[in-house]
Amino acid sequence: MKKTWTILMMGMLTLVMALSVPLAASAEGAESKASTNVKPAALYAKITGASKQEWSYSDIELTYSPNSVLSLGAVEFTLPKGFQATTKDILNGKALKDSYILNNGQTVRIPLRLDLLGISQYTLKLSHKVLPAAGTYTFRAENRAISIGSKFYAEDTIDINTRPVVVTPPDPCGC
Repeated sequence: MKKTWTILMMGMLTLVMALSVPLAASAEGAESKASTNVKPAALYAKITGASKQEWSYSDIELTYSPNSVLSLGAVEFTLPKGFQATTKDILNGKALKDSYILNNGQTVRIPLRLDLLGISQYTLKLSHKVLPAAGTYTFRAENRAISIGSKFYAEDTIDINTRPVVVTPPDPCGC
């Protein structure tokens, strides 16, 4: 087991070194050019259900792209107060495992993921949730890893609308 782990780590170190040399070479003498080569991490949050009003049921979809050159570690979503992940929610087309849900559903952590050349994308669908009180809510995602080539952290907001006030008409018969 120890030998396998050593071989795996040496392979990763070799890969990191091979990828970092061209990045360092392209950065020499062109500091502004090198900074445009790396895309920051991105998170897109949207309400995909029929309603965007408080106290109604709807789905929320979070799509996170770490955009790292090389990353080995956990991906973590942090939900704002009023939202809670459960095993009925979906990550990349599969039900969330109970072991991924932390902090009473406020955090979803996907362990040990490999992202090479920024091709990974994680979609978390919060299914059939009761939307909390009207307001703006901030969702966060982060690649907690040994990484090269990204800012790793991203956030996005969704706005929940107020429910229209229903006014009861006056009694037409005067009773």
